[in-house]
Amino acid sequence: MKKISRAKNLIIRTKSEPRIHHSSERVPTGIKGLDDLIGGGFIPSSVNLVSGGAGAGKTVFALQFLYTGALRGEKGLFISMEEELQDLKDDARTFNWDFEKLEAEGKVKFVYIYPYEITNFQTLLINEIAQVGAKRVVIDSTSVLGMALDNEFEVRKQLYAFASQLKRVGCTSILTSEIVDLKNNRFSRFGVEEFVADSVITLHLLSDSKIKESQRAMHIVKMRRTQIPHNLIPIKITPQGLVVLKK
Repeated sequence: MKKISRAKNLIIRTKSEPRIHHSSERVPTGIKGLDDLIGGGFIPSSVNLVSGGAGAGKTVFALQFLYTGALRGEKGLFISMEEELQDLKDDARTFNWDFEKLEAEGKVKFVYIYPYEITNFQTLLINEIAQVGAKRVVIDSTSVLGMALDNEFEVRKQLYAFASQLKRVGCTSILTSEIVDLKNNRFSRFGVEEFVADSVITLHLLSDSKIKESQRAMHIVKMRRTQIPHNLIPIKITPQGLVVLKK
């Protein structure tokens, strides 16, 4: 066995454990302008963290990613621990994303989980992925899941475990999280998710923005094997969803 250290934590990886996909192909997010900045989209079978404050656009980002996949024939699974499923679908309709139709066709599935009643999240997750045949997965949000656990050790253990499971079954995934301490370079509520994830994207509402076109911005903090811009990127929520604005 080989021990790999990440963020002062040890992960045991056996030779049989699948590693992240190394194909040059990418998984498009569907967000206009973003895929051009990140080599065509997310790395296949990667775990991607989308963080931000309330109202920053995390859920819109995740829904847009799932809807884009469904149109491409890639089945999706949305696990919500915060918002009611009907509210999510009604919100999506404002962008003309008809998830009820897609769900009826078996192309996506929405599952609401009350985190305080979870006994084995990994088993539940893998069963749902298998049932749907999902290739894209959204977990909204790790903030709520972590608060239902007893201590920081359990949070870290659960996050590492189900992130590994998502990669093992070949899903390209989005985890959403709140940002509560950005000044100290913590990009998630627990400061663990950014080390689990293969990419980190933060969304911001700017009260005193130097970006004239928008009061919203995106920061691509990291993305493995990808040339990324390091500046704040102006974005906007339009009737077609999130778009990256041209400078």
